[in-house]
Amino acid sequence: MNKNFPAELRPPTSDFNALESEDDESSPWLLDSQALQDALLPSPVHLRNRFWGNAKTPTRGELTWIESFGKYPKFDPTAGKLSKRVELEIADLRQATQIIVYYHYLHRGRTMAQLPYWVKLDSIRVGVLLFSLPRLSVPLDGIPPMNVLELARMWLSPDVQGRTVFDSQGIEHSVSVASCAVGKALERVRQDWDAKYPHMPDIRAIVSWADTVHHEGTIYKASNFAAMGSSGGGLHGSRRRPNGGRDQLNSDYANNKTRFLYLLRKDVPKSSSTATRTTEQLSLMAQ
Repeated sequence: MNKNFPAELRPPTSDFNALESEDDESSPWLLDSQALQDALLPSPVHLRNRFWGNAKTPTRGELTWIESFGKYPKFDPTAGKLSKRVELEIADLRQATQIIVYYHYLHRGRTMAQLPYWVKLDSIRVGVLLFSLPRLSVPLDGIPPMNVLELARMWLSPDVQGRTVFDSQGIEHSVSVASCAVGKALERVRQDWDAKYPHMPDIRAIVSWADTVHHEGTIYKASNFAAMGSSGGGLHGSRRRPNGGRDQLNSDYANNKTRFLYLLRKDVPKSSSTATRTTEQLSLMAQ
């Protein structure tokens, strides 16, 4: 058995002992670590170029994790108050981007400064929210571009969408995990952003553009965003960059989009103490 194989990639000790043979000193470690090798190999060619574009292709192990992400077929919307069951967790940016690229209808992530959250329901990760600096160079609704943060991507597992409950009067109500998650994000994103990017200007507002081809902005309306107008309807981004190359030309640029704006409360402190943050949270923020 090759004991020099990196420890973090070796099977548990019990697996080594079970598979090690005293009768065959030349037995390669390949025998017991084949699954690990397979997990580290690039994903199959037909998936390799499916969504990932210039992004790093996930390994087979990562692809297995991606495909299993968000599964919650036994979600019971009547099991308790949603606000007590939904929580956010600061996510690993690379992992969050993989989920977004694979599942979100745009199949692409974002660039520049970003802050991702896992959406957790009953402690199970069922979705992702991604905030980033918007691609703006002029004020938006009177707010300087560096004081605006964009809710750029949101995806939730189909297992937790489209559910309803009936109240004591027999009236049916939607169970919106998305609205609950967005509401919780609006309460903390300013502080979390400042903790990750302490030298950036204070965030005063959150903006999001709802692609009218795919949705009507129902979640934003339920989260008290204000509809500020529409834009789009034309392909843009085909100009050449001064430093070489050309901006991406994506077909959804031609879709009309409704701009939704949420003003953050002025009485919310810019920064919260990081004394109670875990090492893992601070590490993720540092990405």
